[in-house]
Amino acid sequence: MQSPAVEPSGHRDAVFGLVEREGRLLLVCNPRVIGGQRQDTWDLPGGAVQGGESLAAALVREWREETGLSADVRDLLLVVDGEKRTAEGALLYTWRAFTFRVASEGPPTPGAGIVEASWVPWREALGRLDAPYHDPLRQRIEAACEPGRRPEGTPAARYSRLVWRDAPRGPDALPDLGPRRLLVIAAAAAVGDRDLLGRELDAAVAAGERPARLVETLLQIVPYAGYPRAITAFGILRARLPEAPASHEAETDRETSAARGRAAFEAVYGTTAGAVQRGLAALDPVLARWTLEHAYGRVLAREGTLSLLEREYLGVSILTALGGLGDPLLGHMRACVRLGSSQQGVAAAIACVPASVGEGRRHEARALLARLDPSPPA
Repeated sequence: MQSPAVEPSGHRDAVFGLVEREGRLLLVCNPRVIGGQRQDTWDLPGGAVQGGESLAAALVREWREETGLSADVRDLLLVVDGEKRTAEGALLYTWRAFTFRVASEGPPTPGAGIVEASWVPWREALGRLDAPYHDPLRQRIEAACEPGRRPEGTPAARYSRLVWRDAPRGPDALPDLGPRRLLVIAAAAAVGDRDLLGRELDAAVAAGERPARLVETLLQIVPYAGYPRAITAFGILRARLPEAPASHEAETDRETSAARGRAAFEAVYGTTAGAVQRGLAALDPVLARWTLEHAYGRVLAREGTLSLLEREYLGVSILTALGGLGDPLLGHMRACVRLGSSQQGVAAAIACVPASVGEGRRHEARALLARLDPSPPA
């Protein structure tokens, strides 16, 4: 059975496995952000279905990533449809969680981003599964585990519906989630996910996003992920939206670009700008000059439809999606705070990164964010 492709701005599918062995269930403890706060949450092993993946293949992959064990996927036990909404009732996205019975043996080894993985007596497991979205799952576990509870001859799949209202994020956490689609588009373009990029561009246009902002978003790909990814992304944009306006910029000499880039660089790095620039020059003087003249002077400092803070949010999304770039990612997180964001706003930008890039990369970004001084740097 093929899953619909992951749509971070509209719908997400997830798959989980329930295995019982001698009255115990295998659970994993994940660090999650609930109501804007980190909270270690127990769950069944599983996770997001990637675009083009079958449910069974996704569960086998997630099971191995989280527990180090192999999974033999059996019958479907539960399907839960849900909506994640803000406290004010605004819809963030819809989701569907599939739970299968699984056969698996051996001691688990917690994977990347997993706090703990262990076999837990099923009665105790019911107490650990205490997140709001676990209500249908707890009922199904009782039916599946307690002798005589499950009526013979009834279908394995049971459908439930759940609405999860998240806690308010505050006025400075991506106001009205305006840049949300742009952050997804930037991340998809940076990692070369052509299908997701096309769908998100279509969704952005349908939602009334201005084409000029889509153009500016794709220009931001150049300093982070390079020209090949940017060229590919613009090809996808032009195929869908040939009438999108072409970008413009005034002719500037090297000195003007460097001066404009230096001003943007100082706005981003504050009092540490000089030290960062000297560090770049120590690596290579041409690299330092190109950073000021091109990355900052011609791209980040562009006049147009995106503010410098929005461009920094895009940087966080892109670097999170690319993975393995902790130092520059932390620098751009600090820049967001310096330019007026809260840490909650940066966390919201990380959450916009497509699930298809892997929860491990988003977990790494959240771990970096936890190192950030909550007070804005000078």
